[in-house]
Amino acid sequence: MGEQHVNQLVIAIVAGGQADEVIRTLVKDGFHVTQIDSTSGLLQEATASLLIGLDRARLPHLLQRIRTLCRPYMRYLPIHLEVTMTEMQPMMIETQVGGATVFVLNVERFEQV
Repeated sequence: MGEQHVNQLVIAIVAGGQADEVIRTLVKDGFHVTQIDSTSGLLQEATASLLIGLDRARLPHLLQRIRTLCRPYMRYLPIHLEVTMTEMQPMMIETQVGGATVFVLNVERFEQV
């Protein structure tokens, strides 16, 4: 691997169903991505936390790719209620899922050993 100039770290939390396409596209664009599987808090949906080290000059391109690939969408999800003594069909609510949460951190020092 050639020498990289990394002065920013992007942490992008994306929906699990969108992660594979995001990673494939970013790698194709020359970004180095590390994936950490995670779960969202409220909806308990699978997510992926992507760690991406880059030169800040490439940040606009990265953010545009994430915006394009991680569009929010509406989905019906079951409401988990505890029901005693009877079995009921779970109630469903429509909610927005997908999208991405992105953190950009400055990197003081980067070494690859």
